[in-house]
Amino acid sequence: MIFKLHTLLYRKQTSKALTMKNLIITICLFASTSLIAQHDVIETEIKRLEQAEVKATLDRDTMMLRKIWDKNFVVHNPEGKIILSKTNSVDRPVLQAQRVSFTREVEQITINGDAVISMGKEVVVPAGDNADAGQTIVRRYTNIWMKKDGSWRLIARHANRICQ
Repeated sequence: MIFKLHTLLYRKQTSKALTMKNLIITICLFASTSLIAQHDVIETEIKRLEQAEVKATLDRDTMMLRKIWDKNFVVHNPEGKIILSKTNSVDRPVLQAQRVSFTREVEQITINGDAVISMGKEVVVPAGDNADAGQTIVRRYTNIWMKKDGSWRLIARHANRICQ
């Protein structure tokens, strides 16, 4: 009788432990699936913003660039100069340069909370009185995005030419 009672209690405890274990596994799977989905949404948004910045730069669309660039946006440009924000976040040499084309290929996005690092390749064909007018310039870039007040803002950028 005592043995039967002990066996029944053991089975009941084991059953509760298995139920708890299954519950924990289910919660972990749900949380990781949710995290992956959230990362996918952020990655898609950053890729969209990367292309919007390229288009706005080509079009010299300062209204769009004000939405994309942080007010303290800092750039280390391909000429080796560090460009800080002044009183106007769109007062930048990049908007003075003429281009025939400008493309950006995002190769890697790394998400770390409210900060995102985007890296890849750009191809620029300058125009006008630029010394490199008509030449295809390939370069590597790193853009750093930060979520501020609910929106992703480009806060820092580095680009350099690839020697050919």
